[in-house]
Amino acid sequence: MRIIQISDTHLSPTHGFFAANLAATARWLAADDPALIVHTGDLSMDGAGTAEELAAAAKWSGCFAPLVLSVPGNHDVGDHAAIKPTQTVDDSRLAAWRTAVGPDRWSLDRGGWRLVGLNAMLLGTGHAEEDAQFAWLEATLNTALPVALFLHKPLFIEDPAEGPHGYWTVTPEPRRRLMSLMAGANVRLVASGHLHVHRQFRHGDIDYVWGPAASFVCGDSQPDLGGARSLGAVEHVFGPDSVTSRFIRPEGLEDLTIEPVQHILYPRPAEKVQ
Repeated sequence: MRIIQISDTHLSPTHGFFAANLAATARWLAADDPALIVHTGDLSMDGAGTAEELAAAAKWSGCFAPLVLSVPGNHDVGDHAAIKPTQTVDDSRLAAWRTAVGPDRWSLDRGGWRLVGLNAMLLGTGHAEEDAQFAWLEATLNTALPVALFLHKPLFIEDPAEGPHGYWTVTPEPRRRLMSLMAGANVRLVASGHLHVHRQFRHGDIDYVWGPAASFVCGDSQPDLGGARSLGAVEHVFGPDSVTSRFIRPEGLEDLTIEPVQHILYPRPAEKVQ
């Protein structure tokens, strides 16, 4: 079984700063013609603020494979209040995702594996859906099949026991809860997005893959988290009980940084035009 993972397309019908990179990604996906794509979040530039933008991003990402499975990112449905108090995860944003894209968590058995998509943006929010998702995940991980878990935010940078990394990772308390469930299951792959960085490493019996972005990389606004700040995608090839993951760089991508246009795309509240 072969899966293409794309991430952080940040599509916007109103801002075209990274349109050439999305066009290059689209050309490559059309030529590659994968049977299954998993999008690990931030389909949209600001779907958490504009439902129409989320719908446009979902339409674009759904064009390149017979089956496209997506998990939401912070720019799609918001984040927890400590990170983004102006766009917290709430019922209306979750409903907008489910209307435009589909379920925000999902499970699919294919090729002798269980593929699981998790809404990382619920983790640490205290929203009622957070506990519901944990209950669902516990039942979903109860399988003899090897499991590949897809979510937007990575669980950690270097060590599961490390402290918080603010915006960049799942916070420690829900991370511990999630990894406790994983420890009793047959999880072999955890694939994420969010960082606009590609990195692959193994911790214990699990392969961790940070999927690169398809839109832009971060410059000096991002700390050094390890890995490569390079646009691309990831190919996952699943065997009977292991997976081989490979970075792919579609032709025509340019590693544009967000900083020159960040104030336009994501203005601080005080900077917004009244």
